[in-house]
Amino acid sequence: MGRASIRWKMSEVMARHRVKGKELSDYLGISANSISALKNALIMPEIGGDRWEQITQAINNLSKIEESITPFDLIEYIPEDRTTEEKT
Repeated sequence: MGRASIRWKMSEVMARHRVKGKELSDYLGISANSISALKNALIMPEIGGDRWEQITQAINNLSKIEESITPFDLIEYIPEDRTTEEKT
């Protein structure tokens, strides 16, 4: 039996909105290394709600496309039984 997880999709969202890590780090006032670590995380990092909202707002403001995101666009819930359900 697997374990449920929350997949972090910041890298995908940034790519879709054509937002570069340097732009985001400058906008948020944090290091490019911090953005890189957040971007490359596979599961949701332990960040507070304020930072989550700041990331969302920054991507919306820097986005090169006419589409807004919400904090929930940055995550995907993966149920623990996903692989079991696919086999039955």
